[in-house]
Amino acid sequence: MAEANQQWINLLVEQEKTGRSDKQKQTQAVLEMTQNIQTYEGELRKASAGGHAVATYLLANLQEGRKTLPNQDSVSRHAEACALYQNASDQGLMAGAVMLLRDCENASERFKFDDPELLRLRDQLLKALEQPDPYSDYYPLPAINSFCFKEQKMIARNRERPLTALMDFYAPLPLSLEQFRADGYYLLTFKGDIESPKARDHFKQMQALTPDCQDPIGIGLMFKVMDEKAR
Repeated sequence: MAEANQQWINLLVEQEKTGRSDKQKQTQAVLEMTQNIQTYEGELRKASAGGHAVATYLLANLQEGRKTLPNQDSVSRHAEACALYQNASDQGLMAGAVMLLRDCENASERFKFDDPELLRLRDQLLKALEQPDPYSDYYPLPAINSFCFKEQKMIARNRERPLTALMDFYAPLPLSLEQFRADGYYLLTFKGDIESPKARDHFKQMQALTPDCQDPIGIGLMFKVMDEKAR
């Protein structure tokens, strides 16, 4: 089902690039993809209701992705996604805890590092990172966003190729268990007091897991500046 949708998307993107738009094909593609997504969502909801954390996580991704679509209530979609990520995290799926801290709080943006909800999400993620993930065999899992492994960029405006631009921006990234773990430690580093010893510990744990973190916040540079000032 996912493969069929991807084939339709690839066809539409290719038509867009070549300028050979086929309205009939576009209509057929939209109808078939919509039916596939509805079937996929139904299967995920059944599995999620049965207690499968990975299905709950994938359903959360689906809702989070929909918030950007036209005629969607972005606030309610996002709220549902966060509730689903929480359910997945409660069942031990580390990816759920990572996405919660990444996308389901905004106190850190206001530097309110003592916010109760932020503290709860940080503590929840730290516990998830320190224990085995019972769903480890299901990784890699798709991540809509990643600080370490997905380039942080604004969506490009492209009137001639809008679908191509959207695909480049919203395409999910498959992350391994170790990559999710690295992202988790990166989140703990900058969604807290950067000057605390724990922040450095979390950053070192991230570095031990991957040499490839893009560090879009520039935390490594911040630590170097802090060290130079302390000399």
